[in-house]
Amino acid sequence: MDRDSLDLNGLSRSFVKNSVIISHAGVDQSFSVYQHALVSHFSRSPLVWKINNKPFPHRLTLPLKFVPYEEKLCFGPQISATEITKIAFLHVFNINVTSADDYRQNVRHNVSDWFAKLNSKSDIQWIIVINTNRAKDRKTKAAIMEKIKADFGKYTNRLFELPDTSDQTAFVAFVQGIQQFLFTHLTLVMEIWDKSLKHQYEKRKQHTWEPFAYFSSMTEYARVFWSFGAIEYAMSIFDDLEKLLHEFVLRSGEQDSPKWLAQILNTKIEDRPTLIGNFSVQRIQKNEAHYLGMKNYLLCQQIIMSIHLYQQKMKSNDAAPSLRSDCAVGIMQRALITIESVKEFNNLMNNKRDIPMTCCWTWWTVSESFSICQLLCDVSHLNVAPVVLARLHLARFDAIFVLAKQLKLNPEDAIQLSEWLKIKPITLESKVLNGAIESKDQMCIEMEKAHDVCVSSLNHANRHRFVLNITHQLFSFLRSNNAKCPLQKLSVSKSLLKTMPTQESTARMLKSLCSEHLESDSITEEMLSLLFFISQCENGKDSKINEKLIEKCRKKAKEDEKAIEIQSISITEEEMITVKIENFEAIQNTDSILEIRSIIDSKLGFALEKVEVELIFSGDSTGSIAQESNLSVLSLQHERKENICRLVSELKLKSQQTTSNEENSSLKFTISSEIPSLLSGENQISFRTDITKIGCFVLEKVRISTEFIEYSTCNVQTRRPPTLYCIATPHSVTVMNETQHFFAGVLQNLEIDVEAKCDIPRGTPLEIEPSTPNFQFLDEENKWVDSRKMTLEPFKSNEKRRIQVKVWLKIDSSICESAAVQRRSTLSPTFSGIPVRKFYQNHSGVRHRIFHQNTL
Repeated sequence: MDRDSLDLNGLSRSFVKNSVIISHAGVDQSFSVYQHALVSHFSRSPLVWKINNKPFPHRLTLPLKFVPYEEKLCFGPQISATEITKIAFLHVFNINVTSADDYRQNVRHNVSDWFAKLNSKSDIQWIIVINTNRAKDRKTKAAIMEKIKADFGKYTNRLFELPDTSDQTAFVAFVQGIQQFLFTHLTLVMEIWDKSLKHQYEKRKQHTWEPFAYFSSMTEYARVFWSFGAIEYAMSIFDDLEKLLHEFVLRSGEQDSPKWLAQILNTKIEDRPTLIGNFSVQRIQKNEAHYLGMKNYLLCQQIIMSIHLYQQKMKSNDAAPSLRSDCAVGIMQRALITIESVKEFNNLMNNKRDIPMTCCWTWWTVSESFSICQLLCDVSHLNVAPVVLARLHLARFDAIFVLAKQLKLNPEDAIQLSEWLKIKPITLESKVLNGAIESKDQMCIEMEKAHDVCVSSLNHANRHRFVLNITHQLFSFLRSNNAKCPLQKLSVSKSLLKTMPTQESTARMLKSLCSEHLESDSITEEMLSLLFFISQCENGKDSKINEKLIEKCRKKAKEDEKAIEIQSISITEEEMITVKIENFEAIQNTDSILEIRSIIDSKLGFALEKVEVELIFSGDSTGSIAQESNLSVLSLQHERKENICRLVSELKLKSQQTTSNEENSSLKFTISSEIPSLLSGENQISFRTDITKIGCFVLEKVRISTEFIEYSTCNVQTRRPPTLYCIATPHSVTVMNETQHFFAGVLQNLEIDVEAKCDIPRGTPLEIEPSTPNFQFLDEENKWVDSRKMTLEPFKSNEKRRIQVKVWLKIDSSICESAAVQRRSTLSPTFSGIPVRKFYQNHSGVRHRIFHQNTL
């Protein structure tokens, strides 16, 4: 059978059934009609076979074959179990006479000789069929039967009168009688066979055990049941035999491992086992009893058996719609199991001699398996088992890759392998492999073809890591042959990197695979993710990779005119930088200084230079860390009229108008700290800022940035919710001698008392402005100025200070109607302290204002 003539019916016909032989003696032309009827009945009617008074789990159909009697067809102790199907199950003698005298004169001596030969042997099943249709009347028929029964008085149950074809009842009785004798012989045969197999199996651990004899007996045992229609039972026998061989291989490393395993290993592969070429092989020969040959033979039988089972189910009324695809998947699964077991045998037995031939066998076994499955359905669009399909393509690629490496190490094997590939039957695969062996360029071409098909199948099965692995193998081979690596075949996506373990071996593989790609000028996001992942795998140990990453990030940020977010190039979802905030004073007064200490743990693996770290606080609780953590959030409201601060639940704020929410959300401020570098590991950073705003703020996020890299996180570890309450306590500014009058042209002292209601840790500006332009003040440099500005030293809470300012009133009637006398209420001292927008009016009419500053 060749590839062009391959079809399902041809595969089915390649199996030759073991027939149930029935020998016949005597002369009766009319019995041939009954032979056809019996063959048709037993081949179409499933029968229940009872063995040890228990029904066999599968119904049997017996393929009868009538042959002339020969003594070698008789059962005897010299018949081995494997030859037991060559003997007759039943011996029939046909008698066709006109009268008793005709029987006595012409037939009796013949039937006596036949009976004497059978009687000399044991366990022989026989019957005598008597045709009395030629007799003249019933009396003559009765006389014939009486005479024959007299000669065989002890065996009357074995005498059958040939029924009339129109008598259905008599024919059924005749068929049941034959069925009984056939099953009796079958039971005897199977009991002997079972004992023989059991006896051989018990000796499996002995060094003198013959694996080929047991293998042949088991396969023939399964083929008998296969011939009798019990296909599923026969398939289970083949599966058990396959597991047994594999179990022996797995135990080959044990101390009590039998020596016959070495015999299998020492059997050279002189033939060229294939699937299509060996479908017609009924029995495996001893010179093919190497491990590869036995596994190939089992696979051939399993494939044909699967086709038979498929055709059998297709004829039934309850055939499943997926029967074709199920059968194809079953064939691919068995091919994959066989290929992997042969590969494991070579590895465990350290069989380097047969590796080139095994690789070639794997190559065409995958191709031939697909060709067989294509007779059932299009396996390339098979969605029920994409993993099996992908693994077969992967095995095919591995085979040619290992073959190429083996021939490179041992070039002398190429000549021997080339001769082996020329053994008939020569297939398309053997020609392709022969060309690849003779030419390195052709080997590269075939490897690229296998790679492309395998990649497509693996991607369909979502086996992306395997894609990267075989591309690495392809590139390694091409580099070793000084061939150009096709970079278009390389696809290292972010989703693919996510499936890979973060370890140094992964980094080594990626750097080897993508060496040409890494040296290119590409600055795509895919390239940045690749460099970042390699750096993470090595924990930043490779300074060259880190420098490439930083340089490409700098160029990318310059092109995009914005910093690269680390989250956009990071592979894992875990935080690359974690922030821990230590306790700080949550309640702050305006004009106070907020100090926050933090620990920033960097897992980048490399240092960032010139880093700015920002703590961004927001008055909008809907986007805050506390809100995301489902914490109870309060908002601070300031009543301007009464100068009162209240903490209000956010649940109440939601019912307020939109304008109020917008005003609240605009309350934000940022605390920043610049550090020379952010090192890998823990970094202690302190923040310090002045409080100049009133409100309830929650730490919204932490932003860490350089000129080209940025990282923002809301995952901040704190002992309590990072909430900051900024409140205002009004300071007091009072003009003490406010009842006196100012006189034009006279130098006078202005006394001002300043009282701080909370700590003011820094110098504070005090500015005194006149309400009319005819006042001047004497400054620290003894110069007259239009307004007096001074800086007060830091205050402690409730501390009072009296300040004296020299002032004089100009004599100018154009400025004021009564310039001679001005009350002190015309002066307005301004004390810049806390951020509250309000003017305070004392009882004497003197105004002083507290500025509101909008920036920190």
